[in-house]
Amino acid sequence: MTGSMLLRRGSDTLRACVAMLIVALLLGLFEYLQLNARQHEALRTQAELVGRTTAAALLFEDATEARALLNAFEAAPAVAEAQLLRRDGRVLAQFRRDGVPGWLERHGGRIEAAAEVLGNDGSAVGRLQVQAYRAPVWSALASALGAAVAIMALALGVVALASRRQRAQLRAADARTRYLAHHDVLTGLANRERFAAALAQAAASGAPAVLMCLDIDDFKRVNDTRGHAAGDAVLRAVAQRLQSLVRAHDVVGRLGGDEFALLLRMPVDDGVAAAVAQRVVEQLPRRIEHEGVGLQVGVSLGLALLPEDARTAEEAMACADMAMYQAKRAGKGSWSRYSAALGEAQRERRALEQALRAALAREEFELAYQPVFDAGGRLQGVEGLARWHSAQRGTVPPGQFIPVLEEAGLVGELGLALLQRLRLDLDAWAEQGLRCPPVALNLSSQQCRHEASRERFLQRLQALALTPREVEFELTETTVFEDLDSPNSIVRALQSQGYALAIDDFGTGYSSLAYLLRLRCAKLKVDRVFVDGVSGRPDAALLVETMVRVGHAMDMRVVAEGVERVEDLEALKALGCDLYQGFLLAHPLPPRRFEALLRSEAAAARQEAGT
Repeated sequence: MTGSMLLRRGSDTLRACVAMLIVALLLGLFEYLQLNARQHEALRTQAELVGRTTAAALLFEDATEARALLNAFEAAPAVAEAQLLRRDGRVLAQFRRDGVPGWLERHGGRIEAAAEVLGNDGSAVGRLQVQAYRAPVWSALASALGAAVAIMALALGVVALASRRQRAQLRAADARTRYLAHHDVLTGLANRERFAAALAQAAASGAPAVLMCLDIDDFKRVNDTRGHAAGDAVLRAVAQRLQSLVRAHDVVGRLGGDEFALLLRMPVDDGVAAAVAQRVVEQLPRRIEHEGVGLQVGVSLGLALLPEDARTAEEAMACADMAMYQAKRAGKGSWSRYSAALGEAQRERRALEQALRAALAREEFELAYQPVFDAGGRLQGVEGLARWHSAQRGTVPPGQFIPVLEEAGLVGELGLALLQRLRLDLDAWAEQGLRCPPVALNLSSQQCRHEASRERFLQRLQALALTPREVEFELTETTVFEDLDSPNSIVRALQSQGYALAIDDFGTGYSSLAYLLRLRCAKLKVDRVFVDGVSGRPDAALLVETMVRVGHAMDMRVVAEGVERVEDLEALKALGCDLYQGFLLAHPLPPRRFEALLRSEAAAARQEAGT
């Protein structure tokens, strides 16, 4: 009987244990599902919040900024890694937690969440994918099941405690994520989204306010020469100094990269705005210490007044940007206020840029040909110069449209169009039996600096079959020296194919004899600064004579450009120049008039050969 009782008690105990185990398993399953769902929801929320901050980095392809934003996940212990993907699926930046994960992290699986990153227009510009360890779920579940086996009440208490702890961690991570959603990670300033909201609120109120946009002059040079750590130190120092220069209720924001903005709220007027702007451009360039090295940068600032200059946040930002670029064009390290005249000039510039784009598409650009003569007055060369005859604007001087093309990044397109135009003109002259000396075309720094532009230029040159007997190229000293050390140097590529090169505007740039030795150009063009009035300027004559000797020592023909006086021409001949170009000898000629010059030169050559 005792044995049967023991057996019955054992059976009851077993049944009780089984029942408790079933209850524990059900509770455990329920708890697991809840913990897993909470972590997944929290992970998705974190991905969405962080994803909002990365739109600007995706739009501007700023991998450094993107990595800094992804480091927000450092505050979420469960997050293992995150990837910020461009629209085409390529990775722009990623976060991966440092250190060796524990056993449970390695074997407990992971949870994934993703969020679309939207631009200002609501369209997707990328995607943020996040993976988190499931370890917190298993840890909490193990605690719950262990306690349930001992005593259900204690197990429930442990589970509740674990749940509260988990929720507290998620709340802390969520609070950190919300903070990062409105603040710049590197500087702690308001980010673009928060600053835009403050600006929109100020504009909607109709109360006087001042918007200032500024960026750091030549900031890229700091990153390139000192590294990104030094660049980050500069950004943090600038942020701190900006905050110290405004009042507590004003807003300082970092819009991205090296762009900052200030919003001065009431009370504010013209005097306050001017005083703050002046303090910014004077005090921000103070020396910044980084790892024992002193860094110094300047800033350019533009300001606009609300509602005087603009009534909406978008208009205010556009006006302040215009003023900032005006300050840059004025020489950097200064500030400028938006004005109606500046706005009109900017609108005219945009209209001119649009007209230039249309002109390139309609192939409206032509070449004017300025002859180059030797001392005997014989045609020895010619320079092709861009000309634009617009149906709406008439003849537009190169001094007006070339700078706009450069700012818009369209100089490379113009270079391709001029190659096409040269091919057509050369073919037309060849059909009439006229031989033209090699035409010199200017090669811009944009065509040298960008790999895609270099490749397109070389491909177009080959496709048009423009040979070294038909075309040569002129480069400024700055263009040459920037390109020469490039692994894909267009200068080296042209030389290897036999094209002659000339250094234009010699004496106004680096003037490095070492580069002249490396380059070995065919011609050296003395800038008009030294040519104009050389007959009455002994110092200019000495410099020209030195340039001639240097050129001849390196087997280069020396060209004097900008010759406009007879006495200067005679002085240049005496100094030993080989070739001469300028209004005294010939203006740039349209194709038909240059064709007439080729005919006369051919006739003179036949007559000379006959005698």
